[in-house]
Amino acid sequence: MPTRDARGFALVTVLLWLSLLGVAALGAALATAAEPPATGALHDHLRLTRGAESAASLAVAALAALIDWTDVPGLGLVTPFVDGPPGPRAIGGATVDLVAETNRRTCGRATPCDDAATDATSAQRPWGVRNPRWQLVVHQPLAGLDAALGAVCPCYVMAWVADDPADADGDPRRDAPPGVEGHGVLLVRGAAVAARGTVAEVEVLVAQPCRRSNAPCGGSRVQSWGLVTDGVP
Repeated sequence: MPTRDARGFALVTVLLWLSLLGVAALGAALATAAEPPATGALHDHLRLTRGAESAASLAVAALAALIDWTDVPGLGLVTPFVDGPPGPRAIGGATVDLVAETNRRTCGRATPCDDAATDATSAQRPWGVRNPRWQLVVHQPLAGLDAALGAVCPCYVMAWVADDPADADGDPRRDAPPGVEGHGVLLVRGAAVAARGTVAEVEVLVAQPCRRSNAPCGGSRVQSWGLVTDGVP
């Protein structure tokens, strides 16, 4: 990986570390409130949300290092933030199957997705044949990124990338070509799972700054960022 990219990844990790430590401080303050169970649940939710944001940020940073996003929706991309081939992972008393989690987000079931299931319209996937084909690009314990991060949120983090379903080329396995609406725009999902199996998830719409100019490609710009509140998928 080029030195510039490595520094960029390190900067992202440091900023997220500071964010998580801020949440830890908030949790300590909340712990003195009159309703410890409620504040404890809020603390856990905030930590998981920051973990999900950490995973999404790492995927966004990996995209920023690429000049060409054409094949990312169909093939994904290689990042250093993985802990081996996708499969089951033990997280405390819970087990997460990375393949099943990817399938659930792609077609709404744990078993392998076919085109009919992936293209089926639902409230969570309303775009039909343009429904995202999620590619897993980040998956490892948060402690594997940084021990201090893992101490604040002892969770497992994942991130996926997919084509923007609103683009105009109608092909969810490739980024729209130059000149077509949606060129240089992708979706990223980040998730964090705790030992009890609780999950927080965020979705990010990210674009290449060059997509409407003649400037050299590279880098990324976040267009929108929000919690996924409608469940999985």
